[in-house]
Amino acid sequence: MATFTEHYDLIKPGTDDYYDVADFNENMDAIDTQLYQAEQDMAGVSEKIGNPGDEGEDTLFGLLNPGNQPEEKADFYRYSKTEIKKQIQNWKPNLSGSTTFYGKLTTFRAEKNGTVYVKWTSSDTANGEFYIYHKAPLSILEAPDQSELGSSIPKGLQQEDFCYYHINYVYTPNKGNPTTFEWVFPVIAGIDYTFMWYASSASSLYLNEFSLGYTDTKEA
Repeated sequence: MATFTEHYDLIKPGTDDYYDVADFNENMDAIDTQLYQAEQDMAGVSEKIGNPGDEGEDTLFGLLNPGNQPEEKADFYRYSKTEIKKQIQNWKPNLSGSTTFYGKLTTFRAEKNGTVYVKWTSSDTANGEFYIYHKAPLSILEAPDQSELGSSIPKGLQQEDFCYYHINYVYTPNKGNPTTFEWVFPVIAGIDYTFMWYASSASSLYLNEFSLGYTDTKEA
């Protein structure tokens, strides 16, 4: 006797039932409908996020634009360190004779739609790249914070659609004085964001501070 799957009511013929093409086609139609709906939903999420520099209020980037914030709140999204979720200080990775480095900083799950604030202070000598992935292989998700992942791109991160943000920046030696960068990024509820550090042409690496703050936009 046939039974049905829990979520989409797909037909599961019993061991004594005869094969029925109609059952097979009905299952395929149900799967096709659900996959298409999921694809449309993801496209809708992308449209709601928008792009850096949006000025309107119909995307998350636009809402985070300082021009759309009350005057007393405008600088909050750029400089606030409210709700610090992760901080790494005084990390000196081992280059092991290489001039390139991949490292995992942390993985953060957004509790609600909101914004994350990143402060980065370093006194190393390298061409730096900062990545945020909204998808990552399990091996990366389960890797501990502050992991040294070697000199080649970790397996599973080659797919560009896994990368949520990518920023290039250059550390300019300043007589040993640290250089500070600050960024703000919108995040979507329920997604794990993995923060990665890549450096090339590195003669030395030293991370003075990585601070990750988070605030729900509804509270701002």
